[in-house]
This record gives sequence, C-alpha cells and structure tokens, in this order.
Amino acid sequence: MRFLVALVQRHRADALMSAIVFVWGLNFIIVKDALSEIDPLTYNAVRFAVGVPALTAIALRSGVALRVSRRDLGLIALATLVGPIGYQVFFVLGLDRTTSTNSALLVATMPAWTAVISIVIGLVMVSRRLMIGIAITLAGVALVVLGRAGASISLSEDDLLGSGLVLLATIISATGNILKKPLLDRLGGMRITLWSFWITTVGLAMIAAPDLVALSADDLPVSSWPNVLYSGLLAGVGGFTVMNYGLRELGPTRAASYHNFTPIIAGLAGVFVLGEPVGAGLLIGGPLTLAGVIVVRNNIYLRRPPRDAAQRGIQGGNRG
Repeated sequence: MRFLVALVQRHRADALMSAIVFVWGLNFIIVKDALSEIDPLTYNAVRFAVGVPALTAIALRSGVALRVSRRDLGLIALATLVGPIGYQVFFVLGLDRTTSTNSALLVATMPAWTAVISIVIGLVMVSRRLMIGIAITLAGVALVVLGRAGASISLSEDDLLGSGLVLLATIISATGNILKKPLLDRLGGMRITLWSFWITTVGLAMIAAPDLVALSADDLPVSSWPNVLYSGLLAGVGGFTVMNYGLRELGPTRAASYHNFTPIIAGLAGVFVLGEPVGAGLLIGGPLTLAGVIVVRNNIYLRRPPRDAAQRGIQGGNRG
C-alpha cells in the first residue's frame, strides 16, 4: 500500500491527467445529450458560470496570491482567448453539427498538433521516436473510433462542417496550451487556472449574450441540470485545474498526449452505460494508444538555446 501511495505521489501529474480523461471521455456523451435541449453557446456560458463559485472558493481557501500585473493579465487574456475561449466556442458548435465519434477522433489529434507547433517554433527537438509515438497513438485512436462507429465515419455536409469546427478548436487549444506554459512556470497553476476560468466565463457570456438575455426556464429544462453540473464542475473546473497542473509539470506535448485516451473512455462508456458490444477496435486500439502515449512521454526533448545565447546569459550573470 505504501508503495502505491509513493508511486502515485511520484507521478502525481500523470495520475491526475489519467483521472481527468475519464471525465473528458464521458463529457462527450453528456454534452451531446444536453445540446438536444439547449443552444450550444448558451450551454457553454451556463456551465462555466456554474463552475466560477466552486473554483473561486477553492482558490481562496488555498491561500494562493491572485494579484497579477497588467502585463501578465494581458498575456493571460491572450492565451485564454486563443486557447479555452476559442476551443469551447468552436468545439461546442462543431459537436452540435457532427457526431461524438467524429469529435473524439479529431480532439485526439491534439498531441500531434502540439508537437508540430512546438517543433515549428523551436521548443521541441524533432525525434523519430516522438513521431512514431504520435503515429501509434493516432492509429490506436482511429481503431477505437472506427470500431465504435462500425467503420462508418459520417461524411454528410453538416458533419464535414462540424468536423472542421472541431478540428479548428483542437488546433486552437494546442496553440493556447503552448502560449500558457511560460505563464504557468512563472505564476503558478492555481493563479493561472482561476484567471483563465474567469476570463473564459466572461468571454463565453459575452458571445452568448443575446440568448442569455432572453433565457427562460423552458430554455434550460430541469432534465439538463445534471449535464450542466457535470460539465461545469467536473469537466470545467476539474479539467482547467488538472490540465494547467499537467502543462506545468509535464509540458504541453506530454500533457496533450492524454487526450488520446478520451475516445477509449467514450468507447467504454458506450459498452457499460449504453450497453454497446465490445469490439475488436476497442480491444486492439486501447492498448495501442497506451503504448503510443508511453513512447511520446519518454521521447520529448526540449530544444536547448543556442550556445552563444547561453554564453551571453552566463556572462551577463557574471557581470551582475
């Protein structure tokens, strides 16, 4: 027992990321169900508003310093606009137009986009094993999703539009995570989490303002409240907190690799919640995805600064 506790503490970030993917996996089904009764933008605004009091209370109780400079606030707002706000808007609009199967597959490509963007801007070294790991995880994800869909990914005009929006949301989120990493290292996870959540809530409320002004009880039926609470508290507050912690401790590419597990959880939810049969795609794709994530996790190498730049930094430090 002590060994297990020590193991979890040593790999706390990985353990938390592993736990939150269960929440994210179920969230696809829960959001899709809620969108049959609630407007997508309204749902987003309401679920984030529900999470604000809980996250604020957690932050205040933790005693973390919340004040940030104007410059840092501007940087947080930029990273939030590019990341969470952009992702939430395009994701929910896309999910409303396509299937959860298509959406799960596209969101699972986030590690690939994170790695590509990181390589392009010089943060991560190109590694054959890293690229192989990404390819393995995507192959596993494809097997899981195709297995759930009976090898019939939707390709109608509406589905194509929805899939395009979800893919755009995924690329936006990958970019936002990379932008947020330096802020997390400097200001800490909880402070960034709280400010990002506040800004996201305000941004989503402004986008949905016309619908929120005219919102009535009929537009938010009681049957949808459990969905709102789940998405707002568990997927929203929990997701923001754990993801920011994972970004700080693991880095953008390793943290993003956990998104590959989302379709597996969605597939298992179909088996245990909806009574769907266990297919070969899930049995083969699940372990394949796990193997790929392990390869990615162990083959990420940050690019070192040029020697002359490093030397100038040392000389500057000596002069100081």
